[in-house]
Amino acid sequence: MRKRVYLFGEKPAFWTALETALKPNDASISHFSSKKECLEEFAARPCDLLIVDLDGCQVEGLEVLADARRIAPWVWSLAIVEPAGVPCAVKAIKAGACDCLEKPLQEDRTLVTVEMLLTRTEPPTPRCRRALTQMEIQILQMILAGKTSYDMANELHRSKRTIDVHRKNIMRKLRACGLVDLVKRALGMGLAADSQDPKETGQPPANS
Repeated sequence: MRKRVYLFGEKPAFWTALETALKPNDASISHFSSKKECLEEFAARPCDLLIVDLDGCQVEGLEVLADARRIAPWVWSLAIVEPAGVPCAVKAIKAGACDCLEKPLQEDRTLVTVEMLLTRTEPPTPRCRRALTQMEIQILQMILAGKTSYDMANELHRSKRTIDVHRKNIMRKLRACGLVDLVKRALGMGLAADSQDPKETGQPPANS
């Protein structure tokens, strides 16, 4: 039986790029630009994979991910984010996405990711990692908050070069191949629990 894939996004270029990448998979693909229509179809006939374009980290896309997880939590979902869109990737994974890909989409990587998600039957388990130091954990949480190396250097009273060395060590220890991959692994391992913006929780920021 052909797998069903739902695409949610407003731009036809998004649909075209994904259809091209998924052509070898021979999946049945349906497009949606309306949140209401997408969720109604999803509730009536859940797909095998939901792919959401978070263009500009739009709220509607995040809501589709969250509502889809509530309606059919067994369905895997994939978020497409802007290049180096770390804050958006964090929001997407918290909303329900089980994976993220950065634009511009690479056909080979997109196809491999989609095929992997379509054949999974159980939630992924956190990967083993080498222990991070306290400084590396602190820097990781700042990365997840969207801060640059310059921001971190100023706040931690370190040189940018030192911060970059820590970042490289973090990527190596978590075996991450990019920022979005780092986000996925960190969230999957529970390392992002303290990176939430105080404004989102209603709590005052901690004193520095």
